[in-house]
Amino acid sequence: MRYLIYFAGNLLVFFVAVGVGAMAALMFSQQPERVAHSSGSSAESRTLLGTMLETTGNTKKLLEDTGIETTNFVKEANPQKPANEASFVHRATDKNSRGDYTYISDPNINGDPNAIVLVAPTPDQESAGGAPYRHNIGVWYEGVDRKEWAIFNQDRIVVPAGATFKVVVPPASKKFVHHAELINTVENTTYLDDPLINGNPDVVLSVTQNWNPGGGRGVYNNHPIDLLYERDLDKWAIYNRDEVPMPDGAAFNVAVSGSVKSGT
Repeated sequence: MRYLIYFAGNLLVFFVAVGVGAMAALMFSQQPERVAHSSGSSAESRTLLGTMLETTGNTKKLLEDTGIETTNFVKEANPQKPANEASFVHRATDKNSRGDYTYISDPNINGDPNAIVLVAPTPDQESAGGAPYRHNIGVWYEGVDRKEWAIFNQDRIVVPAGATFKVVVPPASKKFVHHAELINTVENTTYLDDPLINGNPDVVLSVTQNWNPGGGRGVYNNHPIDLLYERDLDKWAIYNRDEVPMPDGAAFNVAVSGSVKSGT
């Protein structure tokens, strides 16, 4: 059924491309600027990247080739870490944080609005007494004052001093940004299209939601996400686990490891 809906959607887009373009332009023009807030509610209809770094599979283990540990990790991991991959732990402090976000500040990504960054809360959060980090997070590029990437809480709650996050900057050849659009999205699911992964169910994927790739205004998707491979379409997909429709323009940083197609 999802297969039929997917292709029916593509056919519909073909006939109404002009109208869709106008609608998309209107939607983006109405998106608010990303600003800091000290408090708020997740019930507000902002929809950004509710991510704690999701990856393929559901085994709780360390992703050895990135060094990140999360609640939804891979079936298997490559212990060989690429030489040009950067990974480190970021700790939020009063000096590097502003309201609901904390600046990452690293020479690998500073001043680069097109950088692809993956983040996840570390398992041991001192500020929460060792309890899991309860906020959906995302990354965004602040291009006005500091021109740096930042991690933020989507519920607008202040990032507590002492909160720690694992940060990974994948190799350039093993990462891409996916944009959810009308032509590749069905209800709560958006289908990926990249030669690194197309038709390959055995790759290992990691994803972090990105509010504004390239800087500027962004699109929110304040929902938990996960990955799946649909064999009917031979495509990987990102979907909202709570079944809320995926917003047009939502963006995701994707890193690829494990078995990659030869020649790509």
